Amino acid sequence: MRERDGLSRRTFLKATATLGTGAALAHLGLGCSGSAHDIVVAKGTSPERNCLAAVEALGGFSRFVQAGDVVVVKPNPVGNRPPEEAIHTHPAMVAAVVRGCLQAGAGEVRVISHDGRRGMVVNGTAAAVDEAGGTLKALSNHDEFRDVVVPRGKILRTEGIAVDLLEADVFINMPIVKHHAGAEVTLAMKNLMGINWDRIRFHQTDLQQCIAELAGAVRHDLIIMDANHILLTNGPVGPGEVLKGNQVIAGVDPVAVDAFAMRFFERPPESIGHIRIAHELGIGEIDLAKLRIHEFQA
Repeated sequence: MRERDGLSRRTFLKATATLGTGAALAHLGLGCSGSAHDIVVAKGTSPERNCLAAVEALGGFSRFVQAGDVVVVKPNPVGNRPPEEAIHTHPAMVAAVVRGCLQAGAGEVRVISHDGRRGMVVNGTAAAVDEAGGTLKALSNHDEFRDVVVPRGKILRTEGIAVDLLEADVFINMPIVKHHAGAEVTLAMKNLMGINWDRIRFHQTDLQQCIAELAGAVRHDLIIMDANHILLTNGPVGPGEVLKGNQVIAGVDPVAVDAFAMRFFERPPESIGHIRIAHELGIGEIDLAKLRIHEFQA
């Protein structure tokens, strides 16, 4: 696992366990985006073009991926409906990211999620990954996860995290914007339920608190959020009311990206428990007025 700016994912996990998430981010120099923008929003009718333009506005794939890197990508791959029904991350975006990482020199790109492979085949995710040259892993075995300490966890003292992610050089989270009956919304932090083993206890305890705590145990390198089609009701699997957002949102701070996406639901980010709690834990910034946001036509 390569050191990135003196920091490996293992170093990050050790630091967060010792210092707490917010202190670790400051101590390790991860409190800023490293670009001219904290959030970029690429707008247009092509999901693939929006995706590529958003990454380019943050510095391009070469900013995040170096030669030989193992890259792990986590889309929201569930459901058997077409992309226009806003259930899963658009396959064209997933393919574009896999190709972009490989072109930047990645040694391997693994697309992972603790979800069934059948849905990924039906909705086109599997074919997109294969055609782009990536490897799809539908995680299903307990031995594919490793327990790590969750910093400042009140409910999650330890959590089983995908070994692929723990040992990766780069982690790219690719959520879609949609309603969720339990968590209220599925955005970047909620999409992390899929890199962990035991999701059932999240629902059996305090879902909002658990989502926020899990976000503190995972270091994001890049977030690319699909807002081309947005499920406003009856999530997470629909069918429901769909808004054509025609945009892709990208950044490195999961709290900031999630806070920005709340505009589609016409609600303040503080009204969503896990976004508010994650901010309180020091994981990211919730106040959009403090962020550098760049919106443009792709």
